[in-house]
Amino acid sequence: MTHADLGTSTLDMEVLSMDVDTLHPDVEESLYRLRVGSQVKYITIEPGTFPSDVLPFPMDLLPLLPHLPPGNWVEARVAQYASRPVVSKIARFDFEIPRMERETAAYRAIKGCGVCPEFLGHIVEGDRVIGFLIEQLHGRPAGPEDLQGCRNVLQRLHGLNIIHGDPNKYNFVVASDGTVTLIDFENAMLCRSAEQKDEELATLPAQLSETTGRGGVVLTHLAY
Repeated sequence: MTHADLGTSTLDMEVLSMDVDTLHPDVEESLYRLRVGSQVKYITIEPGTFPSDVLPFPMDLLPLLPHLPPGNWVEARVAQYASRPVVSKIARFDFEIPRMERETAAYRAIKGCGVCPEFLGHIVEGDRVIGFLIEQLHGRPAGPEDLQGCRNVLQRLHGLNIIHGDPNKYNFVVASDGTVTLIDFENAMLCRSAEQKDEELATLPAQLSETTGRGGVVLTHLAY
């Protein structure tokens, strides 16, 4: 969520109900049902985002919330990301929006499965979602020596009945400890066909041996 647009001031916001664990506020999420103008929104605040002594008191909490964008959205999560660098992906043109929506849906489906960067939230402009934020990964593009690790992470994705759609070497990030993570899900799609999954896996040896630079910038070390 950005601070670029103030959809509704705190003067037109009201906490209708809340669920705050006052005994363990730094461990448990805090849940709020808000009236924002004429709409009802549900806000989840992650532990450690705000001082624990303000969470039970709406008058103290509301001014601390980030600016809430306008629009018909219903749920939002408020969190801090430890001031670490993140990656933004933005649709620059209208024709890019369907791909962004497809990628967002993929991140939603695979959240917490250990195959992709952490999805952090959407980027809004006025009442439009124009992009999203993900964690920054540090590593290098995959090579032939990473075939098994790439196969494993792609099979985990297939286990969720999703094919990646573009498993080129630059869409696998290999960390210093050998962990392989997939990125760029704009071509991902639901797929229950074992044949299509096998076909995607079968392309890996050629994809990882690619030397033309197709799919990315040829560098010895990349940070995503």
